[in-house]
Amino acid sequence: MRRETKPLGKVVTGLLLLLCGIRTFANGFLNFSSVLGNNFGIADLFEINYGHPSLRPAYDYVIVGAGPAGCVLANRLSEDPSRTVLLLEIGKGEIPVITDPPLLGPTLASTDYNFGYQTEVQKYGCQGMRGRRCSWAHGRGIGGSSIINNVIFTRGNKRDYNSWAQAGNSGWSWEEVLPYYRKIERANIRDFEDNGFHGKDGLLSVEDCPFRSEIAGAFVKSAQRVGYRYLDYNAGDLIGVSFLQAHTLHGHRATGGNAYLKNIIDRPNLHIMTRSWVTKVLIEPHTKEAKGVQFVHEKKSYTVKATREVILSAGAFESAKLLMLSGVGPSKHLQKHNIKVIQNLPVGRKVTEHGGVYGPVFIIHNDPDGYRSLENVTTLGEYLRFRNGQGPLTTNSVESLLYVKSPVAEDPDPGLPDVEVMQAFVSFGFDSSPAVKFAYQLSDELDQSYFRPLANKRTFMYLPMLLKARARGQVRLKSTNPFHHPEFKYQYFEDERDVEALVYAILQVIKITSQPAFEKLRVELYSNKVPGCKQHKFNTLEYWRCHVRTVTATFQHQVATCKMGPASDPEAVVDHRLRVHGIKRLRVADVGIIPDSPTGHTCAHSFLIGEKAADLIKQDNIR
Repeated sequence: MRRETKPLGKVVTGLLLLLCGIRTFANGFLNFSSVLGNNFGIADLFEINYGHPSLRPAYDYVIVGAGPAGCVLANRLSEDPSRTVLLLEIGKGEIPVITDPPLLGPTLASTDYNFGYQTEVQKYGCQGMRGRRCSWAHGRGIGGSSIINNVIFTRGNKRDYNSWAQAGNSGWSWEEVLPYYRKIERANIRDFEDNGFHGKDGLLSVEDCPFRSEIAGAFVKSAQRVGYRYLDYNAGDLIGVSFLQAHTLHGHRATGGNAYLKNIIDRPNLHIMTRSWVTKVLIEPHTKEAKGVQFVHEKKSYTVKATREVILSAGAFESAKLLMLSGVGPSKHLQKHNIKVIQNLPVGRKVTEHGGVYGPVFIIHNDPDGYRSLENVTTLGEYLRFRNGQGPLTTNSVESLLYVKSPVAEDPDPGLPDVEVMQAFVSFGFDSSPAVKFAYQLSDELDQSYFRPLANKRTFMYLPMLLKARARGQVRLKSTNPFHHPEFKYQYFEDERDVEALVYAILQVIKITSQPAFEKLRVELYSNKVPGCKQHKFNTLEYWRCHVRTVTATFQHQVATCKMGPASDPEAVVDHRLRVHGIKRLRVADVGIIPDSPTGHTCAHSFLIGEKAADLIKQDNIR
């Protein structure tokens, strides 16, 4: 059977090992490990072993997908030793030596830790990407997208959650979810940890990045100078600027796997099976009750029963795809594929996400640190610093965030931003390997004419991200082959106001970067024009509009494919307790249930959904 995977995955993984200094092991592992000390062991070179259990015919709970929500659910539901839990994951476990350093996240996106999804051909955006398709990266493996993301932990605006509750999703208001966020966190946020919004005893470390370049300090100071307040964006309000709060532990990537599963893999009532591709949820058509799942592991097909519930935590795309393959979805679409319809629901009928742009880029003429290329930070010396929680490998380049409300924002609420800008301490010219080019779908022309001239120059860039895009799309089955990727119908920037919001943010950060705090660094706005925009005068509105449509960015934040809402909502797939409408003993617990694009990065939401879903499931299965 043919499975669609990211090209060059194994090759790039091999390159990663070289980049991380593993070549030094040829000169003797013992000498190397003695230098690294207690923070490093031979086990860091290999995939974490989550066990190879003897499969039981039935479990109380079968969880499909080990993204953050699935990992949380596996932990919390197996706390009761009388309950049996099976967690099935398509991907593999982490390999700490390459998955721990956050700065290697974009490189990991070129491996089989990423599904390798791509958008359909775009008419208005992604014009500088290969085939005019943007990358829709989605992580697979124990930890899901928390393995390959930017380790950014943002909860979003309190207004998001209150709107969910007001739409008929009781229990999801800001005041009701805040205790869960405190429960999740083991926070080390020096400016804000005592403000009452952060937890100290959770399983997930959320901290200030150990590394901050001079750019970050200059940006935060300059943003305040032009009128943005310094704030804790995880306290419910967002308009302003702050340093990054990251899901890392001493600068090492904290994933759903190493935070929630790694220390409990010996629980006898919890079985975790990696490389297990679930192909169907078994639903009894007359009673409309989920009975179990079918899956493939090591080229063999298995059936396992769920005596209490099947929980889909496979991600916004895979959960929707699996529901449709199992007969739950839009009836006309299922009938087109000759799938027997068990429940007519708007699965995949809505998808929205955070589109954005790569740039603007700045050149630093007074180089403060010498970090001009990835080779500068993947030396043995820098890797030693990383193992001790120091140096640039502890960050995924993003150091601070700015929240902006543009003049074209749809919601009149002055406290609800429509653009977030990430300040990164490097640009794509930093990585001379092909990994970034493949991870972000950069065309040869864009890579060679725009980013390659920046090689070995000290640069940084901004990443404006549209929080409230007007674009809406759909996810559909490509075929009944469960190993095929879904089909995506989604077009960026059909509404010109989405472009205008990003251009406004670009002009804001150019203004901020012209403030006195940047004078010491002697920064210069990179004026090379991107392909397709050379007809426009640089740094004009027309040029930046073209730049946005050419160097379009995506940020792994697709939501609403299994939207949460009451039965009266024509777009809703699950109710406020995450139960699939019309199907018994079947829930969806991942970011696909989020009703609309939130004002935060969705990794934090995934941990929240896992914790809250665990409580809902326990309450509904007391007997």
